[in-house]
Amino acid sequence: MTMHVVQKIELNEKKLVGYTVTASLNRDLEEGLVLQLRQSLLEKRHKIANQLDSEEMFLVQVYTDEEWTRDVPFESIVAIEVSDHADIPEDFIRYTIPSGCYFLITHRGPESEIGATYDFIREQGIGSTRAMDVEHWVNVSNLDRAESKINIYIPKDGADSLVGGL
Repeated sequence: MTMHVVQKIELNEKKLVGYTVTASLNRDLEEGLVLQLRQSLLEKRHKIANQLDSEEMFLVQVYTDEEWTRDVPFESIVAIEVSDHADIPEDFIRYTIPSGCYFLITHRGPESEIGATYDFIREQGIGSTRAMDVEHWVNVSNLDRAESKINIYIPKDGADSLVGGL
């Protein structure tokens, strides 16, 4: 597994449709809540109009103001990108990732090893006070493979510093 702080980028607004759950990291790991949401979305995505890419998915993690620990609940949104929020079935939620300046960190390797990438992010002081982060699962069908690629976007306004002066 490798990870790279690729760059500071301008991200365009992204309209998403999917499912949400509020739980702590420990609860999610114990019960597989995000995995369940991802599986449900894979099974029901055909109901969603205006999809942009059939291989991609997003995980948006929205944190509270409380100091983060593995036991503090936060919102996880598993979703796909759409061109607009029209004609969304009732059992799905709408979410918009705001446009703006983000740090892009790329995780390469199985999703099960992404914790090491988040350790790297914390060690580098990237976004320790962030209100959210976004995982972009480039190809949701190969997340368990060594060649898997997950882009992590952290809003620059929530980042404290960045090694290398980006």
